[in-house]
Amino acid sequence: GDRFVMVVTRMPTRRQDLQWHPGFSLAIERGVTREDVTSGRLLITGCYVEPETPGGLVRRRHGYVLIPEGTAVKEGDIVEIAAEEADGAEGAFSRYFGRYLGGSAAAETDYFPYKYATDGREFRCGAVAPDGAMRVEVYGTAAFWDYDLSAAEAARNRQITDAELQAGRIAMGECSPGVDSWVRWKVRIPAGLALKVGDYIQVAAGSREAPRSVGPLSTVLRRVAKPPKEDFILTLGSMTVSCGARAAALDTE
Repeated sequence: GDRFVMVVTRMPTRRQDLQWHPGFSLAIERGVTREDVTSGRLLITGCYVEPETPGGLVRRRHGYVLIPEGTAVKEGDIVEIAAEEADGAEGAFSRYFGRYLGGSAAAETDYFPYKYATDGREFRCGAVAPDGAMRVEVYGTAAFWDYDLSAAEAARNRQITDAELQAGRIAMGECSPGVDSWVRWKVRIPAGLALKVGDYIQVAAGSREAPRSVGPLSTVLRRVAKPPKEDFILTLGSMTVSCGARAAALDTE
């Protein structure tokens, strides 16, 4: 395939680390169908963990909840769910998939001031029960294109074996094909080549991390030197290496 340059942003070691959208991936794994999504039965939900000290970091728990047919739920409602943790890398239940248990009432004390919220406040996360029961706010309904993206990603991920992950032979990263755009990739690393986050690599292109793209994985050809600054593109406020950057040999001195 075509050759390009990218930067390594992740070195996954667990199967769940392969997922760009772990909450949706878990929903599909638990049997959620495209029809569930198009019928409006898969909700986008969440809550916020209030910082322990003023000005501290506000963390969000975010996930998807499947509601039964005929259940009426609207944006802003508070619901109780039975949740499974999709990925705890950013804190407990930072991503989840849940099943609807019922509606719930919320008192004013269940919210805290948050300047980035539409109405200046956010629903506060409570404790998560041992069985995963928790209360969250409904933000809206999931879109069918998110389902398509995650279903295609699952097909790509099935090409990757647990042995490859454990051996450090899979990398994830990105490059920019133009102004305010970028492409994500999962790549297979040949035996004998050790990589780490931040490395620049030249790759033979396979399937990009894009909706409905389910071709073979890309293959790493070699590690290369960091390209010159003119080979980086401003992408949504950050400088991202151009996919067409020069692939110069590493300085071996």
